[in-house]
Amino acid sequence: MAVSKSRGIGDTHQQFRSLQAIVNHIRSQEMFLQVLDREDAIPDMAKRLSREAITGELKSNKRLFLDFFYNMIAMSGETDRIQDVEFKYVVIGQDLMEVDRCLLWYDDLELLMPFEIGEKFGKVVLGEQMGNVVDTITDFYKKAEARFDRELDGNLERCSLLVLEEHYPQSAFHITVRLPATILNDYPISL
Repeated sequence: MAVSKSRGIGDTHQQFRSLQAIVNHIRSQEMFLQVLDREDAIPDMAKRLSREAITGELKSNKRLFLDFFYNMIAMSGETDRIQDVEFKYVVIGQDLMEVDRCLLWYDDLELLMPFEIGEKFGKVVLGEQMGNVVDTITDFYKKAEARFDRELDGNLERCSLLVLEEHYPQSAFHITVRLPATILNDYPISL
């Protein structure tokens, strides 16, 4: 997939548009795989070969997205546009955490990122402590909030934590964490 860098590597708006193009391509590949799995008229051998080819390219495109994303974070300055990440998790029981949504906020624009980024970030934050996920994420958030309180001169509008407890039909917690995207520099992930 060719991505234009005509306006220079330091232009975060152009980088954001490049991220949008990469995400759109990733979504089309994921939809193709879903349609391929449901199609009965295609022979199994052709399905398998197509799935292998698309899956390999899909993994490569997700790594490309992450590389572009980290470059955008690194190139943005303090006076640049707002770049935040928001992770929405569903915690079921004591040891099952699923990613509901993983978003990049660029000013007022939102971009749905590959869920693997939220999954890997959650695992890095939790480490080996799957026993009490809500407390671990809350402790992580409090430390991050204190850091950004200092770095953003007391402006905490970009930091938020929402924990909702669900009782019916199944006991679960819904956790939403939003922080400046630079938090990913402290907790590097790879795909």
